[in-house]
Amino acid sequence: MLQDDLSYPMHLDGEAIKNFIPHRDAMLFAKQVTVLSSDHYQGEAVWVTDSFVFQGHFPGQPIVPGVVIVEAGAQIAGIGLMAGDPKARSFGPNSLGLLAGIRKCFFKRPVPPGLKLVFDLHIRHVTDGVVNVTGEVSSAAGPIASLEFVFAQATQQSVADSLKLSSASLPAP
Repeated sequence: MLQDDLSYPMHLDGEAIKNFIPHRDAMLFAKQVTVLSSDHYQGEAVWVTDSFVFQGHFPGQPIVPGVVIVEAGAQIAGIGLMAGDPKARSFGPNSLGLLAGIRKCFFKRPVPPGLKLVFDLHIRHVTDGVVNVTGEVSSAAGPIASLEFVFAQATQQSVADSLKLSSASLPAP
């Protein structure tokens, strides 16, 4: 899809999502994403009972960790940006979207296994490659969370170089 070929809404299933973010297997939380416009995305996430996210987190009473809900929102934002935002798409296929900051998050109720969450996210460009993301997370049980975070794009090479620098500064085992 070229920038000029963008038409909304875009409905992306699990396989299509993999064209826009590198996450796979257990770390791919977004199940489907709809790009309503260049700055408005909706998506779904759900965690099954045997998901790794529940291991050791409130044993006997599993609850999806709040940080995992934020990560699902970041994935949905990244997918929406790379699929439907002309500015983000201009960075090309060698760019990665990164969660750069969490401004505000409020969690309104615990999320048990199997509860489907619906994310409604809006983005606002701050500078080239940096957006503010705001949104609401809901479910059949009612409101789940309010999210506000910063998302940034970087080249795959700059991320790889940064990881090399980080691991070089680790003490020897």
